[in-house]
Amino acid sequence: MLTEWGRKNLKGLFEAVARVLQALHLTPNAITLIGTSLSLVVAYFILTDRLLIAGVVYFISSITDALDGTLARMAGVRNRFGAFWDSTLDRLSEAIVVSSIAFWAALQGNMTGLAIALAALVTSFMVSYTRARGEGLGIESKVGFGTRVERFIILLIALLVGYPIVGLAIIAVLAGITTVMRIYDVWRQTSAT
Repeated sequence: MLTEWGRKNLKGLFEAVARVLQALHLTPNAITLIGTSLSLVVAYFILTDRLLIAGVVYFISSITDALDGTLARMAGVRNRFGAFWDSTLDRLSEAIVVSSIAFWAALQGNMTGLAIALAALVTSFMVSYTRARGEGLGIESKVGFGTRVERFIILLIALLVGYPIVGLAIIAVLAGITTVMRIYDVWRQTSAT
């Protein structure tokens, strides 16, 4: 979906930036770590009620998420640990940002916002888990429209306009639907064998 569109249409831009990073002797794993570190900065700005700045830093952190894979391909250092590292830190980054919104809502006494943030966190993780667990069974299931890229775009817009809880409510619904779609897809594929 959007992930494939981005890879296809932004490939030249990402490769140009990756060449600069390669010249600076930065590794893909280091770029991944930088992106996760930036999520801590995003959380700080959320918790200090500076949502617009949080959105800008969130956007910058997303660039690192695209660059680490591009750099790995260009440098010829794609390996299983790198893929594991990237996926693990992606989940950690998402948890940091969404948890900070949950805490921000709680500080304001917004218990509905807190519940929505927790629902978004759980359903987002389920999207990733159902795909990973399916792959563990030898089944590829990428169906649905609540993937990491879509979730990122929704949350980015929500932060920039100052309505992160609304963004997380949309994410919770889309990720929940995607989770159900993937469960059904894996069931369908396992039932066929």
